[in-house]
Amino acid sequence: MLTSMKGLSGLLQFFIGFILGVTLFVGGISLAGYLVFNRFAASPEKPLFPEEQSQPQDDQPSPTGTESPQASPSPSPSPSPTEELPSGAYKAKVIWNGGLNVRTEPDRESDSLATINYNDEVVVLATQGEWSKLRLSGGTEGWVRSGNLEKLPTP
Repeated sequence: MLTSMKGLSGLLQFFIGFILGVTLFVGGISLAGYLVFNRFAASPEKPLFPEEQSQPQDDQPSPTGTESPQASPSPSPSPSPTEELPSGAYKAKVIWNGGLNVRTEPDRESDSLATINYNDEVVVLATQGEWSKLRLSGGTEGWVRSGNLEKLPTP
């Protein structure tokens, strides 16, 4: 009787150990898979090329916080007159974080005139369906999808 209990106890220990080992193995694989796939699902940061970096203005402090000893204080520029917008036009900013292609016609297949970046300000001249006609800061006019813009409050 005692030997049969030892055999039963050993068998029970084997099954509990086996189930515990399989559970730990499956849990570890699941956690590793989750971490790997979660890492790949995140969008990478948009690269910032030297040409896209804004140059510091003369009237702004340098990014390091130190100023050159030769620099003399320059007079602050007079405020520029507000840009006159055509009737029905308004200012907007780009909310698509990948930037936008400005097209010649309100169609995905039309040629691209220029690109505008996230948070760039534009003037919306007109809207036609789901497309908006823009005027860029350089005077270029073209079309983008309206859902990629956010109207700015008027001053």
